[in-house]
Amino acid sequence: MTGKPEKKNKTMGKLTMQVIIPVILLFLGILVVMFQSMFEARQLVYRYIEDTARLYVEQINTDITKINYEIITLTSKKGEANSIPAGIRPEDSQYYPILNEIQEQNRNLKIRYKEPCCFFVYLEEADLLISDNGSIFKNSQKLGLSNALMEALREKRGERTPYSQWYFINDGEQDYVFSRFSKNGMTMGCAIRLEDLFETLRINSLGYEGIPYIQGEDGTIFLSSKDRNKINPEEINEISGKKAGIFTEKVVYSFPISGIIGENRAFHIMIAPSGGILEKIMRLQVILVFLAIGIIAGCVLVIRVYYQRILRPMKQFVGSLKNTEEEQWINENGSNNILELEMASKEFKGLLRKIKSLKIDIYEKELARQKTELEAMQVQIRPHFYLNCLSLIHGMADVAKEEKIVHITEMLSNYMRYVMSDTFEPRSLKEEIEFIRNYVEIQQIRYGKEAFSFEVIMEDTVGTYLVPTLIIHNFVENAITHAVSLDNHVEITLYIVNENYEDGEYLYICISDTGTGFPPDILDAIEQDTPIYYNDRKHIGIQNSLKRLKLIYGEKAKITFSNMDEGYGAVVEITIPVQH
Repeated sequence: MTGKPEKKNKTMGKLTMQVIIPVILLFLGILVVMFQSMFEARQLVYRYIEDTARLYVEQINTDITKINYEIITLTSKKGEANSIPAGIRPEDSQYYPILNEIQEQNRNLKIRYKEPCCFFVYLEEADLLISDNGSIFKNSQKLGLSNALMEALREKRGERTPYSQWYFINDGEQDYVFSRFSKNGMTMGCAIRLEDLFETLRINSLGYEGIPYIQGEDGTIFLSSKDRNKINPEEINEISGKKAGIFTEKVVYSFPISGIIGENRAFHIMIAPSGGILEKIMRLQVILVFLAIGIIAGCVLVIRVYYQRILRPMKQFVGSLKNTEEEQWINENGSNNILELEMASKEFKGLLRKIKSLKIDIYEKELARQKTELEAMQVQIRPHFYLNCLSLIHGMADVAKEEKIVHITEMLSNYMRYVMSDTFEPRSLKEEIEFIRNYVEIQQIRYGKEAFSFEVIMEDTVGTYLVPTLIIHNFVENAITHAVSLDNHVEITLYIVNENYEDGEYLYICISDTGTGFPPDILDAIEQDTPIYYNDRKHIGIQNSLKRLKLIYGEKAKITFSNMDEGYGAVVEITIPVQH
């Protein structure tokens, strides 16, 4: 007769677990979202620093390539310098016109290019160095960079080079990289102060800083004097090749220096935290993570105490009331109370059944409510966290008078609020255009206003017309993503007019750009309604937009994709019925 209470104990245990598991899953979901947001925020900073450094390195490579070409060209053309004799002395004034001409040439080169700190011509037989600020003879007193250059050039005397080669030197205080092209006894080149190159590549963003350095083949590390206490070779070897992760704070990105020939050289950017606002936010999130773990442990402890101190005694009491052996003992010791006990037992059992039914009903409703809240939180917690972070950054930047950061965070916050709002409801064309302009301004901050321009041509009467949310934005985003580059200026135009046809009033929308246009395979995939692959990635934005237009307008919506000319200018034309 003892089997029934044990069965009840197992049932109560399952009920308790059904309460604990949703709570634990809820907190685990919060932890996952918090760690993911930390990772995404750090990745955003890493990508910004990497993209900015890549742009700077590309500009440096372009300038160095031009310098190499001009040095080789000028060295090949200069023949009068060979007329200077081997024993030239400072008092030989008859050669001063030639020296002044070479010196003026070096000055012009220095003005034209911003990276080099000096240009020079070295005559091997005369052992004469002619820089942009004067001539240094064999027996002249030499200090600093001039002395280091003379020593390095003397070691290379007699070596001919088919192209401009680069080497590292140190003048006793600073590191330099200098080029050398030699032909017919004359060597020409320039020297660049590494400190100046590193200053260009030192990029800070939201509490993370990019520390530039160059590592030679022998493992020697060349870096700015400001960063010598921030980098050591052992740390670089450990970080190199590793990808950024949730718990990774430091990463290294490498960019080849294509113009500097002679050794396998590259700029390296080590991104490390510097204690800014993003790092503080992440520390706060870590504290919140441990707080959440503590709450979970506390909930488990409270439930266990509740089970031991309340639920178990209650189960034992109920079991004793239902024990038939106990009822028999009572019957044997009292002849007048059996009927009352039976009636009390019956009423108590009926009350228990009602309580059980009510409890199950309330429990099921609570589970349904928790499931709904969990689904809502999973959808809302990430964007709300981003918006809170943006508001915090906006406020701190406003206090610090960082107008650019205030401006871009305000635009990004407006952008996210617009995207987070109900996307199933149509918006007025005026709201949609304002949202697109906000997005375009953010992209122009990223690429630079010289990279592309955006123009809206729209009739005044169509501003109140309703359009599906984000449809136009999707194609403007595609134009910026796939047409804009740093090579050519791209013009993006949005043209909107009202047109009347036999079956009603329509809105004509045209998005065009002056980029490279749609590839033929993309146009074929759109026409045949097959998956679109570009750069080995599947793209679903266009097909989703087509499906949305079909669901909203049916066969009345028309959309075409074309190019202005072969390999030039993508055009997207949309025709939809007017909605007021």
